[in-house]
Amino acid sequence: MAIAASAQMHPIVAPSVGLQFVDERGFLTNNGRIALQQMHDFIVNMNRVIPCNASTTTNVITLTLLPTQPQVNQYASYDTYGFVADANSSGSVTALVITENGTLATLNVYKANGATQAGAGDVVKDSQYFLTYVDSLNAAAGGFVLR
Repeated sequence: MAIAASAQMHPIVAPSVGLQFVDERGFLTNNGRIALQQMHDFIVNMNRVIPCNASTTTNVITLTLLPTQPQVNQYASYDTYGFVADANSSGSVTALVITENGTLATLNVYKANGATQAGAGDVVKDSQYFLTYVDSLNAAAGGFVLR
């Protein structure tokens, strides 16, 4: 299956040879500012593996970003959140992410096939897991794939 265009980051445009990036005073020129802004936007918005702290209450895994993590404002396709489970699952599993700007939506967690929601025994305490956001899951409402 092809990756949707909305889930793909725009590539960085290669700077042209001979363009001045700093002026005679050592300040960025407009060309330098544009190039750095493109690199910044690419890095900030690229798909990432983001380590998180996890806390679980009644099969809801709350993933809290570390202070040194990249900025997350919304779920983005193929972003992956890594964590070590603090509890065993005993029923249907959901998860949410807490960012420095607030709490994102609680979403269903699916087994690797993406068709069956994770349930009792699929998450084991002290085991490492990755939750990858997939926008097409749950009738396009989005969800996580557990790995």
